[in-house]
Amino acid sequence: MAFVQSPTIAPPISTGAMTVGAIQNNWDALMEDFDAVAYLPFGDEYWDAMNQIMNAVGNREIAKNPRVRWFEMTRMEAPILITSAAGGDTGFAVVIDTASTTTVGGAPYSWPAIGDLWKDATTGAVFQIVDKDLTTAVDFTMVPLVAGGTITAGGYMFYVGNSAPENGGAYASKFAFDTVHTSYLQTFRNDTTSSSEALYNQLWYSQLENGVQTPYSNSRDIIYLQREHQVAMVNAFFAGSQTDPAQQANLVNPTTGGSTSFQTTTGLLDAILNNGSGSNGGGISTIIPTGAGTVVPQDFYDLEAALASQDGSVKNYMVWTSGYMQSLLEQQLFTASGGASPLNYNVTVNKVQMEKTFWGEGAYADLMSRTFSFNNLVFNNKNFGFVRMGIFDNPTMLGVGIDSAENAWKQYAFFIPLSTNGGVDDGIGNMGKYIRLCHKPGAFMNMWQTGGRAAANKTDVWQLGVHIVSEVAFKFINANKYGLMTA
Repeated sequence: MAFVQSPTIAPPISTGAMTVGAIQNNWDALMEDFDAVAYLPFGDEYWDAMNQIMNAVGNREIAKNPRVRWFEMTRMEAPILITSAAGGDTGFAVVIDTASTTTVGGAPYSWPAIGDLWKDATTGAVFQIVDKDLTTAVDFTMVPLVAGGTITAGGYMFYVGNSAPENGGAYASKFAFDTVHTSYLQTFRNDTTSSSEALYNQLWYSQLENGVQTPYSNSRDIIYLQREHQVAMVNAFFAGSQTDPAQQANLVNPTTGGSTSFQTTTGLLDAILNNGSGSNGGGISTIIPTGAGTVVPQDFYDLEAALASQDGSVKNYMVWTSGYMQSLLEQQLFTASGGASPLNYNVTVNKVQMEKTFWGEGAYADLMSRTFSFNNLVFNNKNFGFVRMGIFDNPTMLGVGIDSAENAWKQYAFFIPLSTNGGVDDGIGNMGKYIRLCHKPGAFMNMWQTGGRAAANKTDVWQLGVHIVSEVAFKFINANKYGLMTA
């Protein structure tokens, strides 16, 4: 088959969209001795991120419906917030915050019940509930066990059991309602079309060069298509936002022009912001805001304490962070404000290695004998493994600045709880206990030809069509156990 040169030579990637036949023009350019170099300036940070997400998820589920729903256990030991309390030893009229109530069968319901003992977290006084208004579920009468006990309005009380009289009647049944979460399957579809001659021209050129046929799936068109699909899934993992059903009408079908049921899945940031804050019942947020451009050791203490308040049994965390945030954490944890570090830390001495590097010059080795950068940090008996996420530093997607106006992602550090009950050991921890990847199985990539060489349904248009389809939903279980530090 003869080689036919295209009348126009255009690079496969330009300021506009990829055009039909672009791959053929690419091979024309090679034949004309144009330099064609395929590289990514940061390396392929998306490839690394996708590997971490896919391999460290640890648990994948096959989705049977367009939406994935699951229940998460509600903490019955969560404290109640007291909005007002008035009275004395004969009884306090107490009103609890409505956030501690739910609706059952059209009527309000709260977990505290008659007979319960609750302790004021501020004063330490213990009270017994002797009466409850079932029509409001927020109004109680509490009697102190010891005369003089007081209840702090605006403070918290926590459950310490109940007290039942000997041979007394049964108490009313109590319920703890689990929280239902929903994540929709998001359809990622990426398409490209090239001239069907591209397939044959590429094989011809590869055979001419080294006698080995190159499959079309290794062509530049497909490489760019696969990476676009990969970028979409990685970014959705971090930044996806759940579609508000009320906003469905704003999602316009590009084919019909009318509204349609396009759906988006929840991402990590969205889950932490919307599923984590206050879910422990005490209103404690796992987001620790700090002053612009600074992270002090107290922030790390506060974040660890907030995480421990959700589940103190989690001992291992992976920290996904940018280079900017990593440097802030290192410098502030090593050298706190005022010049004195409040932490004990080990300094790695590399003098022997440095002497080998500098041919035995001890003076040079002494100048470079310490390293302060760390990948693992033990803090309050918890292990934090730092993972540099190149996509947070990607200037193509997120700008080149370090302030939040240009790039908020550089100022994020995600604290991901790791499963400790065994399972997959992939070198970075098994997240299967807290993250699920739900998907619908099916053809990942399809290719078809039209024109005279098509196997069937021959047409007068010679094209090669390709599409990649994935239907994926991310489930971030117990998002209140995740952490987010900002700077």
